[in-house]
Amino acid sequence: MGVKYLISILFALLPILTVHTVRYSLAALAELLLIALLSNLIALKKPVLANIFNGIFILLFNAQMAVLFFAASYVETVMLSNLASAEDLAGNAAEYVIAVVIIIIASFLPIRALGAGFFDRVFRVAGSILAAAAVWAVTLAVVGGVYSPFINYGVLLKQEYEIYEMNQLVSKELEQENLADLFFSDEIADSREKDASLSEQPNVILIFTEGLSQNIVNDERSIMPNVAALEEKSLNFTGYYNHTFATYRAIIGQLYSGYQLNNLDENCLVSIQDIMKGEGYHTVIVNAEPLNEDFTGYLHALGFDDVIENEEDITSGLADSYTDGELYQILWDTVSELSETDEPFFTVIYTFGTHATFISTEEQFGDGSDDELNKFYNLDYQFGLFLEKFENSSLAENTILVFTADHAAYQDSDFAGAFPSYERKSSQVDEVPLIIYYVGMEPETIDVGGQNSLDLTPTLLDYLDISSANYFLGTSLFSETGTDYDTIFYSEASPISTKDGAITVLSQDEAEAFETNLRQYFAAKLSDLSEDTLETLSTLTSTRTVTALSDDGQTLQVTYTPSGKENYTQYWFAVWSAENAQDDLVWYYATKKANGDWTFSVPLSSHTFEGEIEIDVYGGETKATDRVDLITLMLP
Repeated sequence: MGVKYLISILFALLPILTVHTVRYSLAALAELLLIALLSNLIALKKPVLANIFNGIFILLFNAQMAVLFFAASYVETVMLSNLASAEDLAGNAAEYVIAVVIIIIASFLPIRALGAGFFDRVFRVAGSILAAAAVWAVTLAVVGGVYSPFINYGVLLKQEYEIYEMNQLVSKELEQENLADLFFSDEIADSREKDASLSEQPNVILIFTEGLSQNIVNDERSIMPNVAALEEKSLNFTGYYNHTFATYRAIIGQLYSGYQLNNLDENCLVSIQDIMKGEGYHTVIVNAEPLNEDFTGYLHALGFDDVIENEEDITSGLADSYTDGELYQILWDTVSELSETDEPFFTVIYTFGTHATFISTEEQFGDGSDDELNKFYNLDYQFGLFLEKFENSSLAENTILVFTADHAAYQDSDFAGAFPSYERKSSQVDEVPLIIYYVGMEPETIDVGGQNSLDLTPTLLDYLDISSANYFLGTSLFSETGTDYDTIFYSEASPISTKDGAITVLSQDEAEAFETNLRQYFAAKLSDLSEDTLETLSTLTSTRTVTALSDDGQTLQVTYTPSGKENYTQYWFAVWSAENAQDDLVWYYATKKANGDWTFSVPLSSHTFEGEIEIDVYGGETKATDRVDLITLMLP
């Protein structure tokens, strides 16, 4: 029993090393004393019940304190929602396994009652409990309830209930019609003219770096010299924050300029890749985790023309991922190949090597003693190699490079240890980099005063002088005014304001108004599309596919233009309704026109179309061997 409590005391004291305050430990020790005395009182009459009670509460106590030690915060909702991606914490796997084993064994070591000889009477035990409760109450009054492990369990349960309630309310909102119209805009305001030195359709490379805060780039130890140097010669946005956390919410959130309720929810509205397709761009995204089925499915649902992945490749990074060095090489190979065609390209990549707990297997910072610094230095080193090749290639003559993060670096114990003097008010939201660069541009720095990554897509489109109907919650960072959303961080807990660069909790009235709008948005992006939305999407159809409805409305004529990278003697098209699990799938054989296009007719009576059509394009010699494209069309 003594060993059991000594281990719990150790777990209570360990977080001092990572959160650098004794407040958590004082609150925890007061609650541990209460658990011990209550357990003893029960054990005097019901020994078995006492062991069950004690085991459960000591387990909860030890788990909470271990999470605080490793993550520099108590258990959060985002940790629970990302349990399916627990393999992404592989960098600290050994430490986590050891901690879990110790917690489970120690929590269920048996206890026994310290009898009347020790306490004299049961009422003295009760008196001790009252005294301990008084100590606990005074301790929390001094240090604050936010430091209590069990009060934070209560906060966690409250937040989980709020997420459940949000899902229920969104389900009710789905019963309403035309919700998307509430967020509709017929244009992207032109707040900045495209630089005269840029061509009409420059290529665009958009780089999302996993978990990167601006303080890491700014650090005086020069951890990321290449990114820091790029900021000096680019269009550099400061005072710019992430709008959500973590990756599943952040990438889709930025591409669609919206929020995400659950990790794998899709968005049926308009994305930057939709708009770029409509402008004649070939859209591509690179998969950093080709062996991760959830992440791979997530990327395929984003609607890019191509997802670059090869499951047969050997991935050298943790969690079966590519290292940053491998990813930047894949990016270089991809854009080099795309540049050989006449079609402009929009290429997106997400680099994974700076994920929390990851260890660089490539370049090291200094003596290599700090794994946290190593991974960010390696990211910068690999980016520097790519940038050097880019600037010395013909690509640089007509390509814009955009460098940013999916979200801020997570403030766990590794981060706190590597940046001890950097103070943050939130473990999930922070200032992040956003750089727009092309060779020969005039450098400029713009302070956006706390606006966030909802503004990425409208800013980039504004910079390219592309206007389109949309459902964006953000606005261009070049505009003089923001929106009701682009200074509000939202993940799974209470919304946080980043206005003017100050991280504060919204007032109750502000939070209620925001969450009401948020419910409608969550429903709008999942609901049956309104006529306005369908019309918007139909105007964004890839210029490689043209459809025409016959005069009698019975036949759809489809014309497909190959990208130029392909050289197949024949194309086949699998056509089906987007609903009902492909139960109306029909294969069509296409004929080649003199100009190189392929055309075929679809009798609508053969399908159950309700507006949205999926077309899987295959090429080959004598049979459909290679999948070429996946196209989503709106029935004219």
